[in-house]
Amino acid sequence: MNHDSRTYPFKFSIITAVYNVASYLSGAVESILCQDIGFKESVELILVDDGSTDSSGEICDHYQALYPYNIKVLHKPNGGAASARNAGIALASGKYLNFLDGDDKLSPNTLSAVYNFFSTVDDQISLVSVPIQFFEKKENAHRLNYKYRDGKDQIIDLNVQYSYVQMSIASSFIKHNVLNDHSFDTSLRYAEDAKVIMQLLLDHPYYGIVPSGCYYYRFRNTQNSALNGTKLHREWYLDCLKNYLQWALHSARQKYGKIPFFVQYNVMYDLQSRFGVPEIPESVLTTAEHLEFRTLLKELLQSIDDKIILEQKNLSREQKDYIISFKKGNGTLTHAPEDLFFQYGNLKLYPASSYLLKLFHAEISGKDLRITGSVKFNSRFPYPSTLYVQLQRHMLKARIFYCDWSANTSSDFVFDGTLLSQFLDFEVKIPLRFLHGQSTLLFYMVCDSQPVRFKSLRAESSFPAVTSSSGTSCQLSIVSHTLSLKKRRSFF
Repeated sequence: MNHDSRTYPFKFSIITAVYNVASYLSGAVESILCQDIGFKESVELILVDDGSTDSSGEICDHYQALYPYNIKVLHKPNGGAASARNAGIALASGKYLNFLDGDDKLSPNTLSAVYNFFSTVDDQISLVSVPIQFFEKKENAHRLNYKYRDGKDQIIDLNVQYSYVQMSIASSFIKHNVLNDHSFDTSLRYAEDAKVIMQLLLDHPYYGIVPSGCYYYRFRNTQNSALNGTKLHREWYLDCLKNYLQWALHSARQKYGKIPFFVQYNVMYDLQSRFGVPEIPESVLTTAEHLEFRTLLKELLQSIDDKIILEQKNLSREQKDYIISFKKGNGTLTHAPEDLFFQYGNLKLYPASSYLLKLFHAEISGKDLRITGSVKFNSRFPYPSTLYVQLQRHMLKARIFYCDWSANTSSDFVFDGTLLSQFLDFEVKIPLRFLHGQSTLLFYMVCDSQPVRFKSLRAESSFPAVTSSSGTSCQLSIVSHTLSLKKRRSFF
């Protein structure tokens, strides 16, 4: 790392792009004012009013009047977050930069924790990140927070820990002198921050993490989690893929002669949300643009190893299966004992038996034990002709009981008009006369004349031991991929 001999009047410059966040801006500013590192001594806050049409600009001016030495305000015509952040960098005089969004917050200890860590490793890294915690509409941790699970400050070596993705500039703290060599790409409406971080990590694939800090990301009550605003903009489907993801792969190949796993993992992580869009409205992409989007997806996947796709933590089995088929073609449907799977050379994808079977209810109704449940079905497999339960008892012939079943279309998981999976709801009745002592229930479907036994069973909370008014009771429990059943009769 290059030594920085420059003297900085502030430890941190917090640069905030402000656009129509009047309802939230004071909370963001106050979270900086109360930093335990000492605001007046250590922090510069730069508020860039990016052409706000509400009272955000006046709120900026109010705080500048209160802290004229520490707070700078720039009012400019609307140009987007990238241009606002670039303008803020030009005004910054802190040693480390952060880009707090105008509706978010930092925990009070964040700046001191980050500064203390930087002071011990300043010559080794140029970026430190802290965990992200959602608040307001959602109150859970960000799905990338797994990288902080050890709970200790450390340097991440992306050559080894390639799945430790860092894409948020807001939860990052970056050396001023390093960021001077880069700027935010104003052609990008989305991922302009991820592109800057990728530029830094391509140059030096190491960064620090400080688990004790926290970036509070406001997930607004007005946001629609089913189809948020990003998915309604052409740029998210095309510009981001071309000007960020394609650029990242190309730049990595140019620099290293190959694409390191950390770049592949980052690109695949960013791509995965595209494979969760059920339908792309015609108002968003024209027919030609829609084709271009799918072509771009396929081209990008060619640069990503199969193992990187399969290692993604936030993709379901059917999504991974579909993405591999999207990349490589349909593959070979292979029969195995009580199973089916798709195969690409030596690569075997998830077998049909591995998809989840949920058990909902069990009750004794008249002379029958009635069980209801649902099985997850990957739609790339041949559609099942039958669902049945096999009853096994020691030293006795197994019996088959066929299920009544139907597709639960409300559970359909769809990508771009293609059905990837759905749940098949079933009900089976087993006459009590066949239940003696301890029995085992095995659950099957038949696809392409091939019996497939489900090996992933889960009892829902509504699935109890059952007792009838006659005193007959059954204790059911999942044991080694099967349902174990004990029947007894009470004589009270």
